[in-house]
Amino acid sequence: MAALIEILSNCSFSWEYLKKMKDTEVEFFGGDGFKRLRIIDLNEKQRSFHMIDELGKITFPLKYEKLEKVHEKVHRGEVTLIPYEIDKLIPTWRNLVTGLFRHLGCDKV
Repeated sequence: MAALIEILSNCSFSWEYLKKMKDTEVEFFGGDGFKRLRIIDLNEKQRSFHMIDELGKITFPLKYEKLEKVHEKVHRGEVTLIPYEIDKLIPTWRNLVTGLFRHLGCDKV
């Protein structure tokens, strides 16, 4: 477990950091490298959030708990950080989640 904690400390993934991204309107690219996204509308009670692309398309809510489980699998090496693999765990979110994780530094550990 200590090794996983050390690995996780090398990226910025946390609920607090997602809130900071929303508040400062940080943009990042989706996993396809073309679509610009940003986090909007965090729901503290449900611990979920929406993303919006540069065309104004808003996503369905994504639960932080589900994202956290996928994040841990990525850092354990159980899932690679490619859209196809992410899609198995969070269908239809592959490019969005992959882009978010890359922006947070999950691909650099």
